[in-house]
Amino acid sequence: MTVELLINFAVQSLGTVAAFFLAYRSFQKRRIQLGAEPTLPQYFSRRSIYWIGIASYCTLMSALYWLLTWQWLSLEPLVTLIVKNLRSGELVNLLNGLGGNTIIPLIAAGLFLFFIAWESGFNPLLILRDSIHDAFAIPTKAVEVYNALITSRLSAVDDTLKAQINNRLLVPSIDPGDFDKSSATVEYKWAHNCLLFDRIQNYANQQSYRRFFNEPSLKWGEICISYNAMSEKVAVWKEAEPHYTKTVNLLKELDHLTGLLCRLLASLVVFGSASENEIWATVKQLGGNVHEARLKHTYKYILLFTAATAAGAMLGREISVWLHNVFLFPGQPLAHFDYNTLRWVAYAIPIYILPIALVFISRTLAFRHQREQSDRYYGFYMAMMVMGFIVSTSASALILELTYYKDHFKFLESFIQHMRWGILPALMCGFVAYRMDTPVSESEALGKLVMAAVLRFLGWGLVSVIIMLYATGDMSIQETNLRFTLVGTAFFMVGLLGASASFKTARTNN
Repeated sequence: MTVELLINFAVQSLGTVAAFFLAYRSFQKRRIQLGAEPTLPQYFSRRSIYWIGIASYCTLMSALYWLLTWQWLSLEPLVTLIVKNLRSGELVNLLNGLGGNTIIPLIAAGLFLFFIAWESGFNPLLILRDSIHDAFAIPTKAVEVYNALITSRLSAVDDTLKAQINNRLLVPSIDPGDFDKSSATVEYKWAHNCLLFDRIQNYANQQSYRRFFNEPSLKWGEICISYNAMSEKVAVWKEAEPHYTKTVNLLKELDHLTGLLCRLLASLVVFGSASENEIWATVKQLGGNVHEARLKHTYKYILLFTAATAAGAMLGREISVWLHNVFLFPGQPLAHFDYNTLRWVAYAIPIYILPIALVFISRTLAFRHQREQSDRYYGFYMAMMVMGFIVSTSASALILELTYYKDHFKFLESFIQHMRWGILPALMCGFVAYRMDTPVSESEALGKLVMAAVLRFLGWGLVSVIIMLYATGDMSIQETNLRFTLVGTAFFMVGLLGASASFKTARTNN
């Protein structure tokens, strides 16, 4: 190995180590906004998960830097030029030799290191960092637990737990009826804070959680001072005459304390629970609203819908061709297993599966930031139908127009022309979103599940026939064969999608 290659390898290694270190610092800097308080994500994940995430990001950044400076924009010409001219002492030639192939790689390497450490919403590497955070579910569960604790109802809390709270108060300030009052009252908010504080005290007595209470950003010292002071304030407020301004100020102070308590307790619950079921069992014990319809293995559902679409397109076309050749037009037979079958599969997957996948993503984001829970979210279902219509119509316009009329393609005109093809995918997106909140019990009888799937198949098959007859109504007589096979294929494909819309959820133990 020559001296130039050895020095180049050393420079590469130093840059890679710097990229690893900057990525490590950047990963730890990300904060999650819970209420009004930013919080480091490392307190919302078990230690093993957090370090797997940070190792993945640091390794990725190091690998990208190595590829950038070794393969794509190599630093080797610059290192060779510097070593050669330093050895000969011709510094003037060194300056003259600096050009695009030597300076640009150095600038690119410096910019890459800068972007790793640059905390800005416009930094693409930070978007990648945040995606890795989310991939390891580091902030997701914390936000969900925090929101569930903020909106918990004390009437759902066990009576024995309520009875233990008064024992830790410096000044008696809770009456038994406070737990059942309106959530907007001082009495209820103070009882809520006392319950949260009591639960946190159970963790404070365990040595394994000591780092949470020593972490300045989680403000355990401020919480204790505020909690003890609030005990006296509430007791005085209850004894005094009603005063509007004092009540409003006290409510604001109680809400601020609630936010701090929920933030700390959310980190303790997520970190200290061995499984997701244990997390939600603890939240439920504290009266939190547990989202029962929490889907598990969502990628399997996407694969299932993809398989149903492909199978429905292939099976539907072949059965339609068979019916056409045997019963309708025996004298004008259509070819079986035509290349059009694969073309229709390739067309149907982005038209149906892409918007359905976006439904899963949208539902995850919506539930992550949602506080109130209800049995049905009809506004969300309507939004998914609109989203499905826009996405499927856009995909249809792009695929068909760019395939056949790419020389005269105008997106807006094509979008309007292909709106009819977005009706069925839009309806399917709304149905899938609805079915997510209608989970199937794991103890459900197999025969009942099969019967329900058959009914959904027939129902959606008939809906698809009606919509497709409308969508293909302008086809000419010469296109009758195509219209028949399109309608028949849609019957099986949409019917199978409807039959596949059956979900199981990760439920908590009662």
